[in-house]
Amino acid sequence: MDRRRFLTMTGAAGVGLAAAGFGPAARAASYPYFNRRVPDEAHTKMGELAPYGIASVAFTPSGGWVIVTQDGRYFARGVPDAFFAELRAKIGAGWRIHCVAFPPEGGDRWVITGDKGMSARGLPVDCHQRVQSCYAAGRQVVDVAFPPAGGDRWVVADTQGFYARGIDDECYQMMRNLTQGGRRVTRAAFPRTGGWAVVAQDEFFARGIDDECFGTMGEFAADGWQLHNLAFTPAGGWSLSTRGRVPSLPVDRVRQVENAVRDSTIWQRMSAWNTPGVAVAVVTGNKIAWSTGYGRLEAGGAAAAHPETAFQAASISKAVAAIGVLRLTQTLGLPLSGDIRPLLGWTLPRRSCVSSSAVPTVDRLLTHRGGVIGRGSTSPADACSGFGSGGGGFAGYGPDATVPSLLQVMNGEGNSPRIELSTDPGAAYHYSGAGFVLLQRMVEQKSGMSLASYMAKEVFGPLGMRTSSYALAPAFELASGHTAAGAVIPGRRNRYPESAAAGLYTNVLDLCRLVSYLNRAWTASGDIAGPLSKASVRTLLTTGPQPGMGRGFFVAGSGTKDFSYTHDGSNYGFKAVFKGYPELGAGYAVMANGDNMALVNEVAAAIRSVHGWA
Repeated sequence: MDRRRFLTMTGAAGVGLAAAGFGPAARAASYPYFNRRVPDEAHTKMGELAPYGIASVAFTPSGGWVIVTQDGRYFARGVPDAFFAELRAKIGAGWRIHCVAFPPEGGDRWVITGDKGMSARGLPVDCHQRVQSCYAAGRQVVDVAFPPAGGDRWVVADTQGFYARGIDDECYQMMRNLTQGGRRVTRAAFPRTGGWAVVAQDEFFARGIDDECFGTMGEFAADGWQLHNLAFTPAGGWSLSTRGRVPSLPVDRVRQVENAVRDSTIWQRMSAWNTPGVAVAVVTGNKIAWSTGYGRLEAGGAAAAHPETAFQAASISKAVAAIGVLRLTQTLGLPLSGDIRPLLGWTLPRRSCVSSSAVPTVDRLLTHRGGVIGRGSTSPADACSGFGSGGGGFAGYGPDATVPSLLQVMNGEGNSPRIELSTDPGAAYHYSGAGFVLLQRMVEQKSGMSLASYMAKEVFGPLGMRTSSYALAPAFELASGHTAAGAVIPGRRNRYPESAAAGLYTNVLDLCRLVSYLNRAWTASGDIAGPLSKASVRTLLTTGPQPGMGRGFFVAGSGTKDFSYTHDGSNYGFKAVFKGYPELGAGYAVMANGDNMALVNEVAAAIRSVHGWA
């Protein structure tokens, strides 16, 4: 008789379903399950075993299957002999089984994991080593899963985290996102026809799976059951089962934010605003509490947006560059009240109506009161007042354009007017990217380095901002910019030699590292490790010549617990915002590769609402 035909039990001499405590009296609970297009016998056996709490269900590539309960009951059909013998031996040795799985290549390939270790044959080498390393580190492996393409593609989930190789990038994105709210990945599953599903205790996400399967998963969750098992058959069937209710878990702020973006979900709002990708990070307790990515680096592409992805930060460049400016003035002892012109190595033109005694100071330029109006607000050419609102930014240079040097930009030899004193410094506020070009020139002249090199050495390095750069084309994974209609912009992203004004590439994690540093430096009793002294940080974030502005940052709520500093950014195809609350030890960053600022503001508002920040 085929020994795989009957259920075998730990320590049991009999083989019948009623043997060794298998009678009706032993069924202390009734756990729901649902199967579609699975072998009839597998469906029948699941009904018999479900009351005991199914620990794992798996189907082989050739149509075999196995069911294991949490107390050691199991039944298998059409599985490799070596696997069956090993499963019996491990259960006989007192193992509590967590997972069984079969690589898609078929044959004598399988893995068994449990509370006492693992046993496997024919796994990809890296997968096998990863499972072993989990147990060596004292972490039990709860799930191993394989995409249908086979090869070195796999997911390993243990009691603390997950590891993946060669899977769909959005699947990885969602596994990472689901774990940011205090959850663990407990199951991953891949239909033979493509698609995937990920379960993280009380949450799940799926793409490209059977609609009925997805709907049934939702019904399980709505009834308070945890999805312990999800398995797909090679013939297109699927199986769902649970062995208990969802455990008590901490509040999931991430899911709350995702579902509170203008009374909708973040995915729905991204679609409404034609934005392919968004990344988010949040600081609490002056540490990055969670970070997530949504959508794609480029519309129609396979690469997903992650918190590690670099986006153009646009005008956030000014706030970050201001830290470099204060680092330079602190190091060289340059007064903020000093005239910037002797530090430029270049003659700053002025209109005839600008007073010859007017002084464009470093401080005034940092607060947009330096008399440098900027692009789009320079007409009429002989006027010193009555300028139109707006302007102050740069258009950037597309793929077919020659990028001018900084000096050429200053002389008006690029696609923007020459930089000049258009009105008396200090007389009025005019948001001015051109003013930050002059600050960039000052940094480069006094340091002897490009702004990119200076900031890497003096600011980004000390703060651990490893994916931040003012280079025109840094060697990071870069998001592509998109039009308001959702089309990729020509060349994927414009180039900005006006680096301090608009040329920063960074990610939400680095921006939140910066938030954490500024928060801590503001509240510390003395200097802390970093580019700025406490006095310089106080200058940076304290209102200066312009109401509502520090130096390079906009500030609000001074003197209250809700005191904050912020800056947003808007380049062609990219939008971003970041904000810090020093007295709360909190903050956030949101970056998007679309051309609609409203989406970024909606996500930021959801973060503030969920976390209770002003």
